[in-house]
Amino acid sequence: MSNRRRLPVWPLLGATVALIALVLTAGIASAHEHKTVGDYTLTVGFLNEPAIDEQPNGLDFRVAQGTGDNAKPVEGLATTIKAEVKFGGQTMPLTLSPVFNTPGSYKANFIPTAAGSYTFHISGTINDTPVDETFVSGPDTFSDVQDASAMQFPAKVGSVASVNQTAQDAGDTADSARLFGIIGIVVGVLGLIAGIAGIVMARGSQSKVSLAEEHGEMGSTTT
Repeated sequence: MSNRRRLPVWPLLGATVALIALVLTAGIASAHEHKTVGDYTLTVGFLNEPAIDEQPNGLDFRVAQGTGDNAKPVEGLATTIKAEVKFGGQTMPLTLSPVFNTPGSYKANFIPTAAGSYTFHISGTINDTPVDETFVSGPDTFSDVQDASAMQFPAKVGSVASVNQTAQDAGDTADSARLFGIIGIVVGVLGLIAGIAGIVMARGSQSKVSLAEEHGEMGSTTT
C-alpha cells in the first residue's frame, strides 16, 4: 500500500473558485475609468458592459475617499453632483440616484441609440471639493457602445435607426417619383393645350384665306 497522503480536494477547489472570482472582478473594474480629485477617487463607466446600442444602460458612477483598505464610500452626492452624457454634438443631462444597498455608488439610466464613443461629464462638489471632470469611452477607459447587429444570432435585425432611415429613404423616393409624375402630367396638359391652340389658329388662318378668296371671286364676277 502507498503511504502517500491524499491532498484534501475542497481547499483546492475553494482556492480555484476564489482565483476565478478575482480575475472576473479585476476585469469588471478595469472596464471603468478612474480619476483622483483631491482626496476622492471617481470611477465612471457604463452600467452594463459591453454597452450595446438600443439596449437599456446608463452611467455607473462611484466615489470613494482615500485609497486601498482605507477607502470609504461617499454618500449623499445625488444632489451635489451633476452628470451629462454626450455623443457627437448632442448633450443630455442625467439624473443621478443612489444604488440601493451599495454606499458610494450612483447610477443614471438611459438608452444609447447609436454605436460609437460616449462622453460623461461630471461636475459639482463632493463635500467642499469642486469637481469638473470628463470621462470618454474607448479602448483604454470603458466600453464604447457597440452595434447590436454584430452580436445578433441567428438573424441580424437592423436597428430602429436604420429601419427608420430606410423608411425615410423609401418615402423620399416615392415623393420624388410622385413629384416627377405630377410635373409630367402638367407638361403633358400644357402640350395638349398648345396643340389645340395651334390647331385652332391654323383653322382660323385657313378660314380667313378662304373668305378672302371668296371675296375675290365675287369681285371678279361683278366686274
